Amino acid sequence: MQQSSLLAASSFRRSATKRHMRLASSRPASRSASVVSASAKYELLYFNARGAAETCRYLFAIADKEYEDNRYKFSFVEGKPQVEERHGEDKAAGKFAQNLDRLPLLKVGDAVIGQSKAIERYLAAEFNLMGADAIEAAQVDAFCEHIRDISTAFGRERGNPFGPMTDETKAKLDVWYAETLPGWYARLEKVAGDSFAVGAALSLADVTLHQLVTAGQMGADPRAAAALEGYPKLKALMDAVAALPSVKAWEAERPETMF
Repeated sequence: MQQSSLLAASSFRRSATKRHMRLASSRPASRSASVVSASAKYELLYFNARGAAETCRYLFAIADKEYEDNRYKFSFVEGKPQVEERHGEDKAAGKFAQNLDRLPLLKVGDAVIGQSKAIERYLAAEFNLMGADAIEAAQVDAFCEHIRDISTAFGRERGNPFGPMTDETKAKLDVWYAETLPGWYARLEKVAGDSFAVGAALSLADVTLHQLVTAGQMGADPRAAAALEGYPKLKALMDAVAALPSVKAWEAERPETMF
Protein backbone atom coordinates (compact mmCIF):
# COMPACT_ATOMS: atom_id res chain seq x y z
CA MET A 1 0.00 0.00 0.00
CA GLN A 2 2.79 2.40 0.97
CA GLN A 3 4.75 1.53 -2.21
CA SER A 4 1.67 2.20 -4.39
CA SER A 5 1.24 5.61 -2.77
CA LEU A 6 4.87 6.49 -3.38
CA LEU A 7 4.63 5.43 -7.01
CA ALA A 8 1.45 7.42 -7.47
CA ALA A 9 3.03 10.50 -5.90
CA SER A 10 6.10 10.15 -8.11
CA SER A 11 3.91 9.82 -11.19
CA PHE A 12 1.94 12.93 -10.16
CA ARG A 13 5.12 14.95 -9.73
CA ARG A 14 6.39 13.90 -13.18
CA SER A 15 3.03 14.81 -14.75
CA ALA A 16 2.96 18.16 -12.95
CA THR A 17 6.50 18.89 -14.13
CA LYS A 18 5.57 18.10 -17.73
CA ARG A 19 2.48 20.31 -17.48
CA HIS A 20 4.60 23.13 -16.06
CA MET A 21 7.09 22.77 -18.91
CA ARG A 22 4.30 22.89 -21.48
CA LEU A 23 2.78 25.99 -19.84
CA ALA A 24 6.15 27.71 -19.67
CA SER A 25 6.86 27.04 -23.32
CA SER A 26 3.47 28.47 -24.32
CA ARG A 27 3.91 31.76 -22.46
CA PRO A 28 4.47 34.90 -24.54
CA ALA A 29 7.97 36.32 -24.83
CA SER A 30 9.10 38.74 -22.14
CA ARG A 31 8.81 42.50 -22.59
CA SER A 32 12.56 42.66 -23.23
CA ALA A 33 11.97 40.70 -26.38
CA SER A 34 9.07 42.90 -27.49
CA VAL A 35 9.28 44.62 -30.84
CA VAL A 36 5.98 46.47 -30.46
CA SER A 37 7.54 49.85 -29.69
CA ALA A 38 9.98 49.64 -32.58
CA SER A 39 7.26 49.82 -35.22
CA ALA A 40 4.21 51.13 -33.36
CA LYS A 41 2.45 54.34 -34.26
CA TYR A 42 1.03 56.00 -31.19
CA GLU A 43 -2.06 58.20 -31.04
CA LEU A 44 -3.22 59.75 -27.77
CA LEU A 45 -6.84 60.93 -27.67
CA TYR A 46 -7.95 63.43 -25.05
CA PHE A 47 -9.38 66.89 -24.64
CA ASN A 48 -7.42 70.06 -25.27
CA ALA A 49 -6.29 70.06 -21.66
CA ARG A 50 -3.54 68.61 -19.52
CA GLY A 51 -5.74 66.64 -17.13
CA ALA A 52 -5.60 62.86 -17.17
CA ALA A 53 -3.39 62.67 -20.27
CA GLU A 54 -0.52 64.96 -19.30
CA THR A 55 1.59 62.33 -17.56
CA CYS A 56 1.47 60.32 -20.79
CA ARG A 57 2.64 63.34 -22.76
CA TYR A 58 5.56 63.78 -20.36
CA LEU A 59 6.49 60.12 -20.86
CA PHE A 60 6.51 60.58 -24.64
CA ALA A 61 8.69 63.68 -24.24
CA ILE A 62 11.16 62.02 -21.88
CA ALA A 63 11.44 58.96 -24.11
CA ASP A 64 11.69 61.16 -27.23
CA LYS A 65 8.95 59.15 -28.95
CA GLU A 66 6.76 60.54 -31.70
CA TYR A 67 2.99 60.34 -31.32
CA GLU A 68 -0.17 62.01 -32.56
CA ASP A 69 -1.60 64.25 -29.86
CA ASN A 70 -5.27 64.17 -30.86
CA ARG A 71 -7.08 66.85 -28.85
CA TYR A 72 -10.80 67.62 -28.75
CA LYS A 73 -11.41 71.33 -28.31
CA PHE A 74 -13.96 72.62 -25.80
CA SER A 75 -15.23 75.83 -24.27
CA PHE A 76 -17.34 76.75 -21.27
CA VAL A 77 -20.93 77.89 -21.72
CA GLU A 78 -22.70 79.06 -18.57
CA GLY A 79 -20.07 77.29 -16.49
CA LYS A 80 -20.40 73.94 -18.27
CA PRO A 81 -17.89 72.46 -20.74
CA GLN A 82 -19.08 72.17 -24.34
CA VAL A 83 -16.95 69.90 -26.54
CA GLU A 84 -16.60 70.23 -30.30
CA GLU A 85 -18.92 68.16 -32.53
CA ARG A 86 -16.13 65.85 -33.65
CA HIS A 87 -16.02 64.38 -30.14
CA GLY A 88 -19.69 63.44 -30.22
CA GLU A 89 -19.35 61.98 -33.69
CA ASP A 90 -16.37 59.83 -32.70
CA LYS A 91 -18.12 58.68 -29.54
CA ALA A 92 -21.25 57.71 -31.49
CA ALA A 93 -19.05 55.81 -33.94
CA GLY A 94 -17.74 53.67 -31.06
CA LYS A 95 -14.19 55.01 -31.12
CA PHE A 96 -14.13 55.41 -27.32
CA ALA A 97 -15.72 52.04 -26.49
CA GLN A 98 -12.49 50.57 -25.12
CA ASN A 99 -12.62 53.12 -22.29
CA LEU A 100 -16.39 52.90 -21.74
CA ASP A 101 -17.02 55.91 -23.98
CA ARG A 102 -14.55 58.09 -22.05
CA LEU A 103 -11.13 59.61 -22.60
CA PRO A 104 -8.15 59.34 -22.62
CA LEU A 105 -7.41 56.54 -25.05
CA LEU A 106 -4.14 55.35 -26.53
CA LYS A 107 -3.96 53.75 -29.94
CA VAL A 108 -0.92 51.56 -30.57
CA GLY A 109 -1.12 50.48 -34.17
CA ASP A 110 -4.47 48.67 -34.39
CA ALA A 111 -4.73 48.14 -30.62
CA VAL A 112 -6.57 50.47 -28.24
CA ILE A 113 -5.90 50.96 -24.52
CA GLY A 114 -8.25 52.70 -22.10
CA GLN A 115 -7.83 54.07 -18.56
CA SER A 116 -5.20 56.74 -17.98
CA LYS A 117 -3.24 54.76 -15.38
CA ALA A 118 -3.12 51.66 -17.58
CA ILE A 119 -1.86 53.83 -20.45
CA GLU A 120 0.81 55.38 -18.24
CA ARG A 121 2.06 51.99 -17.09
CA TYR A 122 2.08 50.60 -20.61
CA LEU A 123 4.10 53.53 -21.94
CA ALA A 124 6.47 53.44 -18.96
CA ALA A 125 7.11 49.75 -19.58
CA GLU A 126 7.67 50.35 -23.29
CA PHE A 127 10.07 53.21 -22.57
CA ASN A 128 12.04 51.42 -19.83
CA LEU A 129 10.58 53.64 -17.10
CA MET A 130 9.07 50.90 -14.92
CA GLY A 131 12.11 49.83 -12.93
CA ALA A 132 14.86 47.29 -13.53
CA ASP A 133 12.89 44.14 -12.69
CA ALA A 134 9.50 42.85 -11.56
CA ILE A 135 10.08 43.89 -7.94
CA GLU A 136 10.97 47.45 -8.91
CA ALA A 137 8.02 47.56 -11.31
CA ALA A 138 5.72 46.70 -8.41
CA GLN A 139 7.41 49.35 -6.25
CA VAL A 140 6.96 51.95 -8.99
CA ASP A 141 3.32 50.91 -9.23
CA ALA A 142 2.92 51.22 -5.45
CA PHE A 143 4.54 54.67 -5.38
CA CYS A 144 2.15 55.84 -8.10
CA GLU A 145 -0.79 54.44 -6.13
CA HIS A 146 0.35 56.38 -3.06
CA ILE A 147 0.25 59.52 -5.18
CA ARG A 148 -3.19 58.62 -6.47
CA ASP A 149 -4.34 58.30 -2.85
CA ILE A 150 -3.11 61.85 -2.23
CA SER A 151 -4.91 63.14 -5.33
CA THR A 152 -8.12 61.38 -4.30
CA ALA A 153 -7.91 62.85 -0.80
CA PHE A 154 -7.43 66.33 -2.27
CA GLY A 155 -10.43 65.82 -4.55
CA ARG A 156 -12.64 65.10 -1.56
CA GLU A 157 -11.63 68.41 -0.01
CA ARG A 158 -11.94 70.45 -3.21
CA GLY A 159 -15.21 68.95 -4.38
CA ASN A 160 -16.48 69.69 -7.88
CA PRO A 161 -13.46 71.01 -9.83
CA PHE A 162 -15.78 73.16 -11.95
CA GLY A 163 -17.72 74.42 -8.96
CA PRO A 164 -17.30 77.82 -7.30
CA MET A 165 -14.61 78.36 -4.69
CA THR A 166 -16.77 78.95 -1.63
CA ASP A 167 -15.54 80.21 1.73
CA GLU A 168 -16.08 76.72 3.13
CA THR A 169 -13.94 75.17 0.38
CA LYS A 170 -11.23 77.78 0.90
CA ALA A 171 -11.12 76.93 4.58
CA LYS A 172 -10.84 73.22 3.81
CA LEU A 173 -7.99 73.83 1.39
CA ASP A 174 -6.15 76.01 3.92
CA VAL A 175 -6.14 73.02 6.26
CA TRP A 176 -5.18 70.71 3.39
CA TYR A 177 -2.05 72.64 2.42
CA ALA A 178 -1.02 73.52 5.97
CA GLU A 179 -1.64 70.20 7.71
CA THR A 180 -3.00 67.33 5.63
CA LEU A 181 -0.65 67.49 2.62
CA PRO A 182 2.53 67.75 4.74
CA GLY A 183 1.35 64.62 6.55
CA TRP A 184 1.10 62.78 3.24
CA TYR A 185 4.49 64.10 2.16
CA ALA A 186 6.07 62.90 5.43
CA ARG A 187 4.93 59.34 4.79
CA LEU A 188 5.89 59.42 1.12
CA GLU A 189 9.34 60.74 2.03
CA LYS A 190 9.99 57.54 3.97
CA VAL A 191 9.47 55.26 0.95
CA ALA A 192 11.22 57.44 -1.65
CA GLY A 193 14.75 56.59 -2.77
CA ASP A 194 17.68 58.96 -2.39
CA SER A 195 18.46 59.61 -6.07
CA PHE A 196 15.26 58.33 -7.67
CA ALA A 197 11.83 57.47 -6.33
CA VAL A 198 12.51 53.78 -6.97
CA GLY A 199 15.76 52.00 -7.80
CA ALA A 200 18.70 53.54 -9.63
CA ALA A 201 17.03 55.20 -12.59
CA LEU A 202 14.25 57.58 -13.56
CA SER A 203 10.83 55.94 -13.62
CA LEU A 204 7.13 56.62 -13.85
CA ALA A 205 7.19 57.16 -10.08
CA ASP A 206 9.37 60.27 -10.43
CA VAL A 207 7.24 61.67 -13.24
CA THR A 208 4.01 61.04 -11.32
CA LEU A 209 5.40 62.84 -8.26
CA HIS A 210 6.32 65.82 -10.45
CA GLN A 211 2.79 65.90 -11.83
CA LEU A 212 1.24 65.77 -8.37
CA VAL A 213 3.20 68.81 -7.22
CA THR A 214 3.02 70.92 -10.38
CA ALA A 215 -0.16 69.96 -12.25
CA GLY A 216 -3.88 69.70 -11.73
CA GLN A 217 -5.86 71.81 -9.30
CA MET A 218 -3.70 70.81 -6.34
CA GLY A 219 -0.40 71.48 -8.10
CA ALA A 220 -1.67 74.75 -9.57
CA ASP A 221 -1.60 76.19 -6.06
CA PRO A 222 1.98 77.19 -5.15
CA ARG A 223 1.38 75.87 -1.64
CA ALA A 224 1.71 72.31 -2.99
CA ALA A 225 5.35 72.90 -3.95
CA ALA A 226 6.06 75.08 -0.92
CA ALA A 227 5.04 72.24 1.38
CA LEU A 228 7.89 70.14 -0.05
CA GLU A 229 10.51 72.30 1.65
CA GLY A 230 10.45 70.08 4.72
CA TYR A 231 10.93 66.90 2.71
CA PRO A 232 14.31 67.06 0.94
CA LYS A 233 14.14 63.72 -0.89
CA LEU A 234 10.78 64.46 -2.47
CA LYS A 235 11.84 67.98 -3.38
CA ALA A 236 15.06 66.74 -4.99
CA LEU A 237 13.15 64.11 -6.99
CA MET A 238 10.62 66.67 -8.22
CA ASP A 239 13.33 69.20 -9.09
CA ALA A 240 15.31 66.56 -11.01
CA VAL A 241 12.35 65.84 -13.29
CA ALA A 242 11.69 69.55 -13.78
CA ALA A 243 15.34 70.05 -14.81
CA LEU A 244 15.29 67.44 -17.59
CA PRO A 245 15.87 69.12 -20.99
CA SER A 246 13.05 67.05 -22.51
CA VAL A 247 10.64 68.20 -19.82
CA LYS A 248 11.66 71.83 -20.22
CA ALA A 249 11.22 71.56 -23.98
CA TRP A 250 7.75 70.02 -23.67
CA GLU A 251 6.58 72.63 -21.19
CA ALA A 252 7.82 75.37 -23.51
CA GLU A 253 6.17 74.03 -26.65
CA ARG A 254 2.94 72.44 -25.43
CA PRO A 255 -0.33 74.21 -26.27
CA GLU A 256 -1.66 76.79 -23.83
CA THR A 257 -4.74 75.37 -22.12
CA MET A 258 -7.11 76.41 -19.34
CA PHE A 259 -5.97 73.52 -17.14
